[in-house]
Amino acid sequence: MKCPKCGYELAEGHLYCDNCGEEIRIVPDYEPEIEREINESLATLLVELADEEMPALADGTGPETGTGIAAENGKGKAAGGNTGKTGGGHGKDGKKGKQGKRKKRVWIIAVVCLFLVLAAAAGSWAHYRYLRIYSVDYQMEEAHKAADMGMYAKAVEWLEKARGLDPDNITIFFRLAELYGLQGKEDTVLSMMQEVIQDPERFGETEEERAYAKAIEIYKGREDYPAIIELLEGCGREDIVNGYQQFIAKPPEFSEEGGRYQEVLPLKLSANTSGKIYYTLDGTKPNKKSSVYTAPIFLEPGSYIVTAYFVNDYGIESDAVSNTYHIEVQPPPAPEVSAYSGEYREPCMIEVTVPEDCLVYYTSDGSVPTIDSSRYTTAISMPLGDSVYQFIAVSPEGAVSEMTVCEYHLELHTDVTVDMAISNVIHALMRADVLLDENGKMRGMSGRNVYKYNAVVRIEGCGDYYVIYEYYEDATGIQSKTERMYGVNIENGMPCRITYDAEGKIVLVDI
Repeated sequence: MKCPKCGYELAEGHLYCDNCGEEIRIVPDYEPEIEREINESLATLLVELADEEMPALADGTGPETGTGIAAENGKGKAAGGNTGKTGGGHGKDGKKGKQGKRKKRVWIIAVVCLFLVLAAAAGSWAHYRYLRIYSVDYQMEEAHKAADMGMYAKAVEWLEKARGLDPDNITIFFRLAELYGLQGKEDTVLSMMQEVIQDPERFGETEEERAYAKAIEIYKGREDYPAIIELLEGCGREDIVNGYQQFIAKPPEFSEEGGRYQEVLPLKLSANTSGKIYYTLDGTKPNKKSSVYTAPIFLEPGSYIVTAYFVNDYGIESDAVSNTYHIEVQPPPAPEVSAYSGEYREPCMIEVTVPEDCLVYYTSDGSVPTIDSSRYTTAISMPLGDSVYQFIAVSPEGAVSEMTVCEYHLELHTDVTVDMAISNVIHALMRADVLLDENGKMRGMSGRNVYKYNAVVRIEGCGDYYVIYEYYEDATGIQSKTERMYGVNIENGMPCRITYDAEGKIVLVDI
């Protein structure tokens, strides 16, 4: 069968053209009045047919009748003959009458058959109409076919009919919402999801979760995050709310309650999801220009009003919260340094007296030392030229001492410079066939050796020496310190190798 509109070959049982979507009308629309008229006409014709088929007994005519009368009356041959003629005349008329009746019967039978066919067609159409109007499965099947062809509006029509027949069918409800979504009718979908959210007892917990998920998906696509927050704030199910924590900006939580403390307090701030925490320490309301929390805040002796708020990855802001802290801890004494600030003409070691039970940290680049700075463990060689060292002591409670600052200027009275000392080491290693050239090239190695000044030290019984460290630089330019170091006498420039004996004392070895 072909589509009457486009001529496309139709698949068996399809009520819409797969090519153009035209509805295929198999039989005419069924009307109850037509069926009633057909039935009445059919009954009338059947009665007439029965009347025509009844034997002609009422008037007593016919050849057999005529012959019987002549015999009974005994009129003789003439009478019988006359009667026979008369009967013969009736016989011709009777033959014509029978032929007419036979034609009429054929016509009536044809009409009856036609009526039967029409009645059957009317019944089929009535059944088809019943399916279209009253069968939920039929409506859903047709909706599925239409949706597969991208005819979403037609699919919605079928599903709306099905929903009208079965309003409580959840499958129809969510399939309908899906089709509205495919049509871009997001407001309609949201309205349907609200219907589920507002009446969870009717739809059930699973469908309620689906409704929240779909509504949040739409709001997220619109970047309407306040709508998501409003939706979740009205949700009475904690499991659903917990599933969308990324949209909720709760106030930051403090690791310690406000109050008085006898130790330095490492205060931690945390949020319920990813984002940024902004805070202040003086009680002022924080904003996005305030300090960003990245690590514990060490509250040292003093009073603080810590105020913080949270902004999640979607730009949703929480309320601000505050806690007040009073830290009452005696800081340890500041570290004492053996070498006072000033100018020096000979090598000197910088030694620090560490307060009891404390740790000392220092910097030499001008920055303020913290517990993340270099820790003092042994005497430090004073560098050549100008230098600034800053030291702090930290108690076990975390209290920090005042800072000790020392400024030095070391200038040696010698003609042997640092550059000369490094050159003397390189040439000595070339004479020993360790290096191939002044660039530090070595036999069988793709990289080279590099030599750097580290410090100037006084070696007991030997004099003052520049300390030179050796580094290996690979083909990519990355340098790594080796285990070898060299010393150069600042008076005569003689290089040597520096090692240590079993007791840890310095030993000088000729190159």
